Amino acid sequence: MELTLDQAREVARLRRRWPSAEVVLHHRAHDLIVELRRHGRTVEIRRFAGDGSVAAEQPIAA
Repeated sequence: MELTLDQAREVARLRRRWPSAEVVLHHRAHDLIVELRRHGRTVEIRRFAGDGSVAAEQPIAA
């Protein structure tokens, strides 16, 4: 799966927001999950769908 221009821009914004974060990619059949981690904790998640859309992270119930 290749990122669209909007998706690539979103990755750049995430890298600027969290410059020291580790970027972890999770490839799935029809999308890509981008996870940013700092000090072993997830700080932000984005879902990039195969149709070019970007979904923001959703609250996670404890």
